[in-house]
Amino acid sequence: MTPSWITQFPSLLAPPVVFARNDTVDIVLGIVAGVAILTAIAVAGIFAWMKAVIRRRLRQFFGGYYRVLPVVTRSFSIMDIPNVRRAIDAFVAQHNATLEVLTVGGATSLQSEKLVQAAPQFRQMDIDVDEREDCLTNPLYLITGKEERWAILINGIVAYGLPQPSMEVMSSSRDASSECIQALRKLMRVHSIYRGKVISIEGQTQGLDDYDQATVAGLTHVKFHRLPPVAGDAIVLPPEIMHRIQRNTVSFFQHVQRLKDQGFSAKRGLLFHGPPGTGKTRTACWLTHSLPGVTVFLVTGEQLWNIKECCNLARELAPAMLILEDVDLIATRRDQNFQTTALHQLMNEMDGLDSAMEVLFLLTTNQPDQIEPALSNRPGRIDQAIHFPLPDEGCRRRLIELYRGRATLAINDWPTILTTTKGSSPAFIKELVRKAAMIAVEKSSPATGEFVLTDQDFNEAYEEMASGEGKLTRRLTGFSPTTVSD
Repeated sequence: MTPSWITQFPSLLAPPVVFARNDTVDIVLGIVAGVAILTAIAVAGIFAWMKAVIRRRLRQFFGGYYRVLPVVTRSFSIMDIPNVRRAIDAFVAQHNATLEVLTVGGATSLQSEKLVQAAPQFRQMDIDVDEREDCLTNPLYLITGKEERWAILINGIVAYGLPQPSMEVMSSSRDASSECIQALRKLMRVHSIYRGKVISIEGQTQGLDDYDQATVAGLTHVKFHRLPPVAGDAIVLPPEIMHRIQRNTVSFFQHVQRLKDQGFSAKRGLLFHGPPGTGKTRTACWLTHSLPGVTVFLVTGEQLWNIKECCNLARELAPAMLILEDVDLIATRRDQNFQTTALHQLMNEMDGLDSAMEVLFLLTTNQPDQIEPALSNRPGRIDQAIHFPLPDEGCRRRLIELYRGRATLAINDWPTILTTTKGSSPAFIKELVRKAAMIAVEKSSPATGEFVLTDQDFNEAYEEMASGEGKLTRRLTGFSPTTVSD
């Protein structure tokens, strides 16, 4: 016989619930449910309609089912982001076309179902010293010409992570798309924000494809420089040395086209060498202001390891000059390093340049013996080595007069001063004049209105710089009395 508590168990678990019937409540609940369903359907419809905006516009633009049209894609450097819109505008002007700009999201391809309309997104890029530009990173350009139409999608530009931007072009034929990309790449070079500027490539890469490909590490960027102006008369060198420099730099770029027309090579390599402080860097700075239209690359320190990327960009922006300071710092012998050194990478890049490329390599070093083996084993990379000597007597006097600023020189015994400074570098003489000014300012009164440098000021300044602990100052400023003969 079954116990009574077992038969009553279901009722114990589920006690009866009594609902009160109310017609008004039923009606309200029904209305709410209906409105919710209709709202959901409407939202889904609007969302679907918005997702299809770009695809509908492409169908209208090409006059039919566009996803069967050929697409050509080519990647480009992250550094070219500011140049893309400039190239697009120039392309539109060349074809007397009209331009429509849309912004997209979820873009993997012009033929993708995920291509949807999105809010504009920008990436801020440097375009000059202390000058920035907000560059559109998710544009879709629709260009309508007289006989052809192009849809150009810029894809893959990201603010963080590995950047791999690409340019995707759709038109009526593969040839038309390919020709469009080639034209845009050329216009990116012509209208590049880097052309004619003084720039350096900062950061390091773990590897690099061709310039039109993205960097493997994506850690480099272009930095703009505004170097202080240096007048020609501020370069104090013997006349024959100055003439040699001008012939191989300023005159070379002035007449390079005529040389090319006669079948001569347009690429050159110069080596500035000499003791520290003799004006190699100052002369290079003067050249950056004396070569209008020439793009100048500053390559120093760790930037020497980016020489491949610098050379690739120089090819695109020619005429160009690469200034590589203190190349002896990377002159590691092959048998001391299992990897190719930066110096040998430089030699390879100089080899790889087409002879028609208007590119000048300017190398500077204080220790030519450190790099001579690498250069002599690869003859033809350096066309001219120019020695920067310590200043002779005439140059030393010119340097003192140059560095005096607005002070008055009241020197009665020039021979003594010029003799004691024999073997000094321009850097030493500059500090000597400044030290003499520091001594003079302690003795002069501001009320006189005149600032005079005398023999005594220079003698006292020289004594402080040349004796005792001043011997280190002499070495640091390039004083080598045994290396000069007047």
